[in-house]
Amino acid sequence: MSATIDIQTCNDILPPFQLVKGIDFGYNNDYVFDVTANSQYAITSASDNFVRLYDLSTLQLANTIPAHNSKISKMKLKSDQFLFTVSEDKTLKRWDLRTAGSTGPVQIFKYNKNLTAFDINCNDTMAITGTEFSSTDFSADLAFFDTRNTNLLSKFTDSHGDDVTEIQCHPTLPAQFLSCSTDGMVNNYDVTEFDEEEAMVSAVNSGSSVNKAGYFGPNSEYLYCMTHIETLSLHTLEGDIICDYGDIRNIGLTKVDYTIDCNYDPISQRFYLITGSNTGTVDFFHVNIGQLQHCQQLQAQEGHTDIIRSLYWNHATQSILTGGEDGRLCAWQGQV
Repeated sequence: MSATIDIQTCNDILPPFQLVKGIDFGYNNDYVFDVTANSQYAITSASDNFVRLYDLSTLQLANTIPAHNSKISKMKLKSDQFLFTVSEDKTLKRWDLRTAGSTGPVQIFKYNKNLTAFDINCNDTMAITGTEFSSTDFSADLAFFDTRNTNLLSKFTDSHGDDVTEIQCHPTLPAQFLSCSTDGMVNNYDVTEFDEEEAMVSAVNSGSSVNKAGYFGPNSEYLYCMTHIETLSLHTLEGDIICDYGDIRNIGLTKVDYTIDCNYDPISQRFYLITGSNTGTVDFFHVNIGQLQHCQQLQAQEGHTDIIRSLYWNHATQSILTGGEDGRLCAWQGQV
């Protein structure tokens, strides 16, 4: 941790969270990749290539979807109705949760490379996928699809030199998005026109393989960058550094082994860093410029015992879902 980063404790930012329910998936050696929820279901993707829907109030299994033939790279809920999954089987699929996915995907977007990342733009007119690096054409691609008919609109082949790890579309501007990669770059685009050179607005070179990147701020005017060597930095959309927090494993206040994600609360307009330990503890830090405030921890007897892969946080209800390598799904509730 950089000497300039001030580490504090603040107990009045978030309420204490209690474990409401924890279930064992019974996946044998398989574990959870992503966790999300709509108004009816808690939803997981797992290393056995299945998506599972659980009743949100009881965590009873409601449906199991054989989603893909290879690893599910990412899963995102884009409305209360539609769930999307992308896979190394070279497909992006849209599922209708009104039928609990039981009728199969309602759309399939196909590409010629293993897909590792995706997002859907804010008005659901375009899907953007990212690929693995291919040694055949020495390229990792960004592919753009029309969500009305699944047609390929365009592709960028020069933006990244290694696997694309995350794509995040701007929440209000349908032509703008971010992509990041193990090549160390976080790129900011405007694809009003599909001209690869002109579309790139700015780029951040993190100097290390990027795990996740995304927008935050009241108008999504900033971006965060998390690397695979567990560093965190904040930037303007023009690419200027706001603050480099260094290796978050050196925080010292509590045991931090890895970053889970960052999360922006639009209600309080606060930005959080969420970290985990190898024994299943989750910690929340309120992020200020030059300062991290430890403000809450998830830990319980019937909670997690291994690495947490994903966390879903409903700010309006202060409810949290976590899924981990211990094969458990846990529901937590803020004691407001």
